[in-house]
Amino acid sequence: MLEPTRHSPDPRSRPEVDLLLSCARTQVTPEISDRIRALVQKRVDWIELIRLAMRHDVMPLLYRNLQQVCPDSVPEYILGPLAARYREQAKEAHHRAEVLTRITSLFEEQEILAVPYKGPALAQKLYGDLSLRGFGDLDIMILERDVPRAKELAQLLGYEVMFLNDTVQFAEHVRANRELIFSHPSNGTQLELHWRFALQSLCVKDDPGRFLQHFERIALGGAQVLSLPLEVYFLILSLHATKHKWRQLKLICDIAEILGHNNVDWNYVRREADDLGLERMLAVGVLLAKDPLEAVIPAELARGLQIDRTARALAAQIRRGLFKEPDEDWTAHADLYFQIKIRERLRDRASMLYRNLPSILTPNERDQRFLSIPEQLSSLYYFVKPVRWTWEKMNSR
Repeated sequence: MLEPTRHSPDPRSRPEVDLLLSCARTQVTPEISDRIRALVQKRVDWIELIRLAMRHDVMPLLYRNLQQVCPDSVPEYILGPLAARYREQAKEAHHRAEVLTRITSLFEEQEILAVPYKGPALAQKLYGDLSLRGFGDLDIMILERDVPRAKELAQLLGYEVMFLNDTVQFAEHVRANRELIFSHPSNGTQLELHWRFALQSLCVKDDPGRFLQHFERIALGGAQVLSLPLEVYFLILSLHATKHKWRQLKLICDIAEILGHNNVDWNYVRREADDLGLERMLAVGVLLAKDPLEAVIPAELARGLQIDRTARALAAQIRRGLFKEPDEDWTAHADLYFQIKIRERLRDRASMLYRNLPSILTPNERDQRFLSIPEQLSSLYYFVKPVRWTWEKMNSR
């Protein structure tokens, strides 16, 4: 059986982590600048710092702030390669933004609603600079009714569908899933067409319609494209980060950056969170943005957002694991227990349990790794599963 988890000391006691957290932002106050300068003078393991920045996908922010605050204090063998990587990523980001605008323009010509989100659209909207937020895929939200036509148009542009089981009817795939993933064979660009923002297991009602009621236009890749308002981004990025259990610092940076923007309609955010039962989820994101990223919570949001003991416990759990060495589950979706616990309403939890009952009861590879049983006795895994589940929950506290 698995050994109990041993908790490591506060990761912020490591200068590499403290320096990364200090640089993972667009707004650097004089106090934070002084902290960065002081940290750079310590015995920093620069290779470890870069490794952490790559894992958490905040390399652009790290380089930008080191270069602006204290370039003479960073070893040239570190700053030089960081600068080269930053320029290369910026070049690639602008190229992908142009590709994205060509795709969305084609969709709009065919009267298909196409809303870019995450990727270059979010980098431009939230960070004001394509080069400051790492991204790989091009994500576009469309309506479910438009999926067949959008698929045909993407294929006309040279994109090939990935991970689509030929034995499953296409209509059934669309009904049961929320995205189609494409890859372009000539340049490797990955395109993702979504028709829902959240996993269906999260039971978010009226998705995506309620998030697509208001749009803005932003300049991107030499064109004007549709963009989601920051109020909507705050909700859907919280859903996205929950799916990944907030394991990556970049996910927390996004929330912290929205909190730092003016003219966000926090009344809308609170109303939607209350109606959808996402208040605890938003509370976890706010707590993480405040600690470790020191984000200031707008008074209008702080007054109306109820932060309960469970939200605080979940945020503390995430902080403890944020800078641990990643395990085999690091890139996997958050476990169902976490996704249920982060919802505050009993009826939402019940709906999630009902929807996910088959996957809850069916043994999987994690049960097999937990305890090896001869194949002829494999039915015993139905009894092993609750034991494994209880063991993992006890050791995650």
